[in-house]
Amino acid sequence: MSKFNKILFSIIMFIMIPACNLPSGQVPTHTPDYVSTITAQALLIQPAAIDVASVTPDLSSQIVFTSTQSFTPTNTLTPSPSITTITVSADTNCRGGPGKEYDNLGALLLNETAEVVGKNTITNYWIIKNPDRDGICWLWGKYATVSGSTANIQEIAIPPTPTPSLPGAVRGLTASKICFFNGVTYDLAGSISWEDVPNEDGYKIYSNAGHSRTTPRDVTTSPIPNFQLVPGGSITLFVEAFNSAGKSPARSIVIACP
Repeated sequence: MSKFNKILFSIIMFIMIPACNLPSGQVPTHTPDYVSTITAQALLIQPAAIDVASVTPDLSSQIVFTSTQSFTPTNTLTPSPSITTITVSADTNCRGGPGKEYDNLGALLLNETAEVVGKNTITNYWIIKNPDRDGICWLWGKYATVSGSTANIQEIAIPPTPTPSLPGAVRGLTASKICFFNGVTYDLAGSISWEDVPNEDGYKIYSNAGHSRTTPRDVTTSPIPNFQLVPGGSITLFVEAFNSAGKSPARSIVIACP
């Protein structure tokens, strides 16, 4: 039995007990209104209806807590790749390619530093930023020391050989002679030398007596042919540079004994 039914039953019993205790034969002076009484009592004990609208919280008046701490993303710095540099232990020409047949574009001097931008491993040349002008040039690696990683240095193909121009005439031609007198004539010996010229494949040396010989590139000395000279006699030697385009004007030196 529910709580409401229990209360209703108790009210009914409360009303009926006095009626049962009336003396017999007595009639109540008025008829009790049991229905109204029961209804009134029921209304008193029935829980009041809840007005949902009246208890709904006003969200507009609620306090909203927000964090005042701001978040600043950390910038991640990407390290720049290191630069590979080169120095030399002796002054070295820097050309348009790997060899003297290419134009001389500058030079890397002792105590200078240049940036490496390429390499040609087969020829042992480094391609560097020209220290003397804009652009790049090829540096022979014989006297070079490279600092930094070379793993990502690009291999550069050898450029086409330029059409050579005529080599220049030799300069600084000198003789170191030996004159040995045998009582009648002089036996001549010794050597000649000169300054190297660019763009040459070698040198030709010959004399007015018909002797001749050829030296390879960069070789700038030659022995004097063995001659016998009468006292006061002399010999003239000629030197000229050559390449595939032709030969330079000859330079001469006269050698006499004593």
